[in-house]
Amino acid sequence: MSTLSALAHVQAMETMQAVPRTEFRHRHLSGRPLVIVPLAMAGEAGAPLAAMVGSAKRNGTLLVVAQPRNRDQRFAFAADLGRIVMNYIDSFRQDRRGEGERSRYTDAPQILVPNAGGVKALADLGRMCRFRATSGPYAVPDVVPEFGMWLTFLVDRAEQAGTSTLLPVTAMLTEHWATGQSTLEDQNLASLMAWIAPPPGLSVEQAMADAENPDVCPPAGPSTSPEFDNRDLAPAIRRFDTAHTLGDPHALAAAETELRELIAGQIQPTWRMVWQAISLLRSVPEAPRTAKRFEGDCKAFTKYSDYRDSDGLPQRKRDNAIGAARRLGWLEHALAEFESDMAFDDRFVLADRRSAGEAFAGTVVEADPGRVVTTDKNRRVPRPRVTVRTEDPVRLAADTKLISPSLPAGHKAMIVSVLSDGGTTRVTVEITGGMGRSRVPQQGTVPELGQRIAYLPDPGWRPAPQFPASDATPWTHSAADESGTDSVIPEDAAAEEWGNED
Repeated sequence: MSTLSALAHVQAMETMQAVPRTEFRHRHLSGRPLVIVPLAMAGEAGAPLAAMVGSAKRNGTLLVVAQPRNRDQRFAFAADLGRIVMNYIDSFRQDRRGEGERSRYTDAPQILVPNAGGVKALADLGRMCRFRATSGPYAVPDVVPEFGMWLTFLVDRAEQAGTSTLLPVTAMLTEHWATGQSTLEDQNLASLMAWIAPPPGLSVEQAMADAENPDVCPPAGPSTSPEFDNRDLAPAIRRFDTAHTLGDPHALAAAETELRELIAGQIQPTWRMVWQAISLLRSVPEAPRTAKRFEGDCKAFTKYSDYRDSDGLPQRKRDNAIGAARRLGWLEHALAEFESDMAFDDRFVLADRRSAGEAFAGTVVEADPGRVVTTDKNRRVPRPRVTVRTEDPVRLAADTKLISPSLPAGHKAMIVSVLSDGGTTRVTVEITGGMGRSRVPQQGTVPELGQRIAYLPDPGWRPAPQFPASDATPWTHSAADESGTDSVIPEDAAAEEWGNED
């Protein structure tokens, strides 16, 4: 945690009020997100109990599994939820523009869950569904495996920093606000909302006390409270089992109604809280570069949609060695890009990185705007140099490539030297791009004496790493082949995920 992040948490603790950490919202927020609040029995992660799902606060659909340990009822629940989710996904597979490889859907679905546990619950559900057969013994409805594959795609996509197709609401809130509680406590949506927007008439302390009381504010999923399970849920399920065994339709209907009312009381407070959080997030302006990242979501959505239309196989149960290495490199690249975008767009985030020595800002004290060098091909190109005096701690080495939010888009630079000068640091940088095509840099593209300027590392264009073929994998990293595809992206699209298209 950086100095400024720690300071924000301390300030929140002292004032008992959440403190904004960013100037903008760095996640795309759809005008029509699909909210899913999954619920499972405490201690039964693989046994879904219920889910509330809908794309508007007032039209949520409650789905309940009366006996979570019954296989047929679990897959009937998965089919009902799958039809709702697939109808939502298919509604984004209508408007497509462009031709050939550049053809893509103009929008992409967005699923919001209360917290990171909700993402894990959907991952478990996707794994449970995607390999099921639709014919023969133990057949499931056709929508179940399709739903499982799409859930797995969304969960895999959610691992990439900066994406917006599947998001926990708690992550979006903590990305913008700092509270006086721990990171673990921030996963409790009710407790988090108590810091950011306590109910009218209640202090933060009172709202937090209510959030920690399961009778006042049931857990935000994905598990129910053990006290609720023992006191209310288990007896209600036993009554349902008894009525089902006796075949009494009146007793069965009464038991089902009782179960729905019990579960509705547990899940509806979280449902309302998620939509309240969405309203809060809409009040935060969206960062400029968020739209470009969402274009990447639309591209990935289009590719996977086309893959499924061509009867593509389900994702593997686990990645092989090469797939795991590819996934790791892809995630690291995405994280570097996202952190750079946030700092470029947001002065609060930039200040946070400056306090950690990962960026710097200062005043230009020396400038050589007319410097020209001769390349290996005997071309003379402008390479101005400037020296920036900064009071920030600088932990960047020479040859680090830089970008600057203080100068026009496309500005590129590189650190030549970093020298301590008393209580300050002198950083000499060489301008390498963004000056126009002539030998004389365009006006405003080179920093001037006395100008205040900020720099941060450029994640840069990175070519796709070269991995060995599957048959060349060392025996220590090989395993029996499994049906399915790697869970990151289709093989032929892997290289495009690394570099900038331009």
